[in-house]
Amino acid sequence: MSEVSTNCIETCQTKDMLRVSGNPPRITVCGVGKTSNACSGEIIYKGLIAESKRLNIPVIIEPAKFGCSGKCNNGPYISLPHLGLFYHKIKDNHVSLIIKETIGNNKILFPILYLNSLQTLRGDLIWDKVSGCIMTMESNVCMVQLADYLIKFHANESCGKCVPCRLGIQRLIELISGVVSGNSPANAVEQMQTMIRLTDQAAYCAFAGKVSKIILAIISNFREEFETHIKEKNCALGVCKFKK
Repeated sequence: MSEVSTNCIETCQTKDMLRVSGNPPRITVCGVGKTSNACSGEIIYKGLIAESKRLNIPVIIEPAKFGCSGKCNNGPYISLPHLGLFYHKIKDNHVSLIIKETIGNNKILFPILYLNSLQTLRGDLIWDKVSGCIMTMESNVCMVQLADYLIKFHANESCGKCVPCRLGIQRLIELISGVVSGNSPANAVEQMQTMIRLTDQAAYCAFAGKVSKIILAIISNFREEFETHIKEKNCALGVCKFKK
């Protein structure tokens, strides 16, 4: 515990931001509600709530928007949107420190700070391609729109030499963009899943697999959002603007 508590730094800018906004800080916790949860996210979630009440420190603690197998070696993750960062590998002895130091005293606990030099897709997103864990910092992110962003991001990185990758990514862009705009075929999800499998299997290099795995994880874990866009022409979060 002493190792964690001595490796922290006060974030004065955050203190000023919270004072101006008047809103309490928030914590989102992954793993909440999963039946098979090897990373103990549910326990950490309840522990944070209990500790904030015990210390009488105002903080909003919510389940994160996530998808995983429950076997992530880096979990549980928590996000701190007011700081724009994630903590990982949270244990019981971290709970009090997070509430007291990070929330109460505006200090970052560096030993549990999630820093990944490969995490360049988006700063508000965790993607662990080994375990398949995906987590957003905010719960109001439309996962369909996120998939649209990510596939277009990767399309600009593709060399275009390989036909399965070049045409496969372009077809995925068309399908996901159609879902975002409310102009997609009824079987768009099935088409995307088939396209991802074919692209991954037939492509010349590993780039197509890198692109497809995160899109497949989003579709698999948040399929209901895709179905709502396709069947109801509606975005539950009100983020996507459908063409009339």
